[in-house]
Amino acid sequence: MKLKQITYLLILMIIMTGCSKESNLIYTAPTNEQIVGYISENELATLDTIWVEGSAIILMKNSLITLYSDQHGKLHDHNLSWGSNNQDVITIGDGVPYIAIIIPNDLLDKGSKSITLIYSDGTVESRGINDNKGLLVSSIGYAKVNNISISNSLGEEIYNESR
Repeated sequence: MKLKQITYLLILMIIMTGCSKESNLIYTAPTNEQIVGYISENELATLDTIWVEGSAIILMKNSLITLYSDQHGKLHDHNLSWGSNNQDVITIGDGVPYIAIIIPNDLLDKGSKSITLIYSDGTVESRGINDNKGLLVSSIGYAKVNNISISNSLGEEIYNESR
């Protein structure tokens, strides 16, 4: 009987010790070297990467990886995947703290040169596309993206999405 109680206590202590080590992990954004190593080791075809709130976001054609590091230098990842018909603009997120935008080939073929985001607080943000098939835009705050507009080199709007 005593042996069972001692065994039970040892198992309980091992479980509690193992769990407490995990809960003491402190997560931070990975270094540039860690990100490059992760992309290389996993042979990822990335479209864009950014750092957002203590992590790195890696955008690919049909998935998004959130990458972060613990205080021991070990990398941790979280993968989000989706299906696509490759003909529609895909948006992931609402701008708080980021939005991922996948641009289909037909819009690139139409000469996509700039993207404009209009946030719920009236802030307007524009940036060049430069033949990127995907963009990550971070916005640490509470304003959400209300409108996405893509223009060609002549400034003509070739895509508009109100959210």
